[in-house]
Amino acid sequence: MHLVELCDRLLPVFPPSMQKDVKTAAWYLAKALDCSDPQHCPPELYNQPLAVLYRRIEDYQLAHGKGPHTIRNTKNVISRLFREAKHQHLFSLAPQALTPRYPIATKSSRPGSTATSSNGTYLPYKDWPADLQQAFTDFKDWATAPVVRSRNASLRKRPITLDDYRRHFEGYYGFLSHVQHISRLTFEQLFDFDLVSAFVHWHVNELHQRPTKSIHLFLKQLLALTRQRYLLPEFRAQVAALKKTIPVPPPHYNKEDAWVPLAKLDEIGRALWPSKPPQTFQGNGARHPGLMSALHAGLSLMFRLWCYRPYRQRNMREMQLDENLHKDAHGTWFITFRGEQLKVASKRGRPNEFNLQFPETLVPVLEEYLSVWRPILVRKAGHPSSYVFLTQHGTPYNVRTLNTTTGAIVYRYTGKHWHPHIVRTVWATEQIRKGLDFLDVAKMLNDRLETVVATYAHLRDEAIAEKADRLIDERISQGK
Repeated sequence: MHLVELCDRLLPVFPPSMQKDVKTAAWYLAKALDCSDPQHCPPELYNQPLAVLYRRIEDYQLAHGKGPHTIRNTKNVISRLFREAKHQHLFSLAPQALTPRYPIATKSSRPGSTATSSNGTYLPYKDWPADLQQAFTDFKDWATAPVVRSRNASLRKRPITLDDYRRHFEGYYGFLSHVQHISRLTFEQLFDFDLVSAFVHWHVNELHQRPTKSIHLFLKQLLALTRQRYLLPEFRAQVAALKKTIPVPPPHYNKEDAWVPLAKLDEIGRALWPSKPPQTFQGNGARHPGLMSALHAGLSLMFRLWCYRPYRQRNMREMQLDENLHKDAHGTWFITFRGEQLKVASKRGRPNEFNLQFPETLVPVLEEYLSVWRPILVRKAGHPSSYVFLTQHGTPYNVRTLNTTTGAIVYRYTGKHWHPHIVRTVWATEQIRKGLDFLDVAKMLNDRLETVVATYAHLRDEAIAEKADRLIDERISQGK
């Protein structure tokens, strides 16, 4: 509807004393948009971000000698006019276009981070002696193989879990090599309590001057090793006693440093979507025309999908066509993960299945990505791929590339040290505050109810004093 129609529809919402101001503000807006009056101001002209309309009004009124009081009043009335239009479900202004404002080159380390893997105290796996590498490989094979004689099936670990073991062991063997100056390193040294104790006290008292989550995880892994694979009850008891002497560390990261609301994440996704179809890239001399736009299309869909479905980054990386992303007999898109594709492979003795309909709002975006943009990435790889999300090389994302790529994008728009896993915390927090119950949140996270309650129960206590005050005020006002 033209601006005059919108104004006429909304005038009854305003008090009579203000209706003249509304008409005047609409007239100024029409003139600022180079229209003769509101009757000749179509939506394609006024449907712009509010900040853009403000600038046009200010430029017009300044050019015509209006003072700051008039300019401020006009902008306030226009703001209220469009707020009422949105509230009445008549019209919503175009959102403010996001622009990257934080150069990635100036990004500092996240407060609280400790880059010990690069400060000379680690011994990378590639520098381990061959027999130590082989011993770790033997353990890794035992832990990750589908079936191992005498190993309980519940003890099978994912490869990423063994990567975590390796990183902690690199810290331990770095201590033995660089601090203790032990020249011959063996796998059996993991079970030497004197060495383990010396490492723990050095790590806490000298390297960090505080207890860390890392040292707790290292000891937890030793306890698992000596319970599941290497049965050493005496050593295990010593490690358990040592672990109890180390205080549980407070969180060393402030979640606010990485916190990005879902609405902002959706805005970033929208900003990344290509503005031109791929054929416009033909003939520009590029070896792979449209490649970066195709990459951005995939990332755009990924960010927006996270706003609706708080998947772990592993599931986003490993999502495959037909296997996970598929249509049912009625043509409805679903995303399904099963068994070992999930962090919790089984529930109540049965394979875990996590099946959710693809967000209906994003179906057009998904289908355009699959039909228009993803084929460009596949062509870059030179061979077919079943993975939904692909890098600029046409290959699947790994942990590092997904974290680095998405984190850099969000930082450029927000200045936040965002990472994919924070989506789950933000999603759960926002939905619980909106009233979604814990069971539904647990289902959407594909997590245990008791875990969700333990993690987010404090949200129910927010503003509890204010709620109690309101109840007391009501009883007092009623004389009860």
